[in-house]
Amino acid sequence: MKKLFTILALLLLTLNSFSQNISGNAITAEGISKTKVKPDLAGFSITIQKRNLVEKTSIKELNEEVEKLQNLLLRIGFTEKNIKISEYKVSNNENNNDKKEYTTTNTLIVEFNLDYKLIEAFYQEIQNENLKDAEIEFETQVSENLEKLTRQKLVKSAIEDAKNNAENIANALEVKLVNVKQVSKYTMRDFDSASMMKVSEVKFAKPMMAREQFQKTSFDKFEVKEKEFEETITIVYEIAKK
Repeated sequence: MKKLFTILALLLLTLNSFSQNISGNAITAEGISKTKVKPDLAGFSITIQKRNLVEKTSIKELNEEVEKLQNLLLRIGFTEKNIKISEYKVSNNENNNDKKEYTTTNTLIVEFNLDYKLIEAFYQEIQNENLKDAEIEFETQVSENLEKLTRQKLVKSAIEDAKNNAENIANALEVKLVNVKQVSKYTMRDFDSASMMKVSEVKFAKPMMAREQFQKTSFDKFEVKEKEFEETITIVYEIAKK
């Protein structure tokens, strides 16, 4: 009787520790694995707007500014494959003086493998160039390939965790694990669930003011956040007496 009480106490302790359960001749064990991953892809979204009472002048000024920006990007190491035009439009409305004013907008998307040297060079060149009316957003992303490799490792680790939990329960019950009856996988909601993580928009209206507001390096503004992945594996083991 004393031995039975001891076994029951160990069983309760093990169940509370691992949140597993025993049903008939089977043990259900859960394994969890987490990890943090640095994004391997990055991108800038750069929008430039020009306003003028003359439509041709608005377009001309915008094209000159965009050309200056493209030359800057190529000079610091980006290629034409990295740079895409996502938006180009001309609109008009009446200004405060009841005169028709034209607004020309161009948005460039710059996509690249995460490279801190490129980010720093871009930051420094933006400070040095007289780029007016530019708004910049910085984003990072975990590529499909990196996410796939990460999840494969997590599943393997979660299986080992589930197996260790099942063995602890089996030892407490003085039984042995025989066969795996069922395996199920559950993907928990990832922290920073959106793959594309936006960082605060960086606006460059007047370069001289920008120098006063920004820190010494780009990393105070162009922040790269890690993304946390998690995998949960549940395994049902058939058990038998030792």
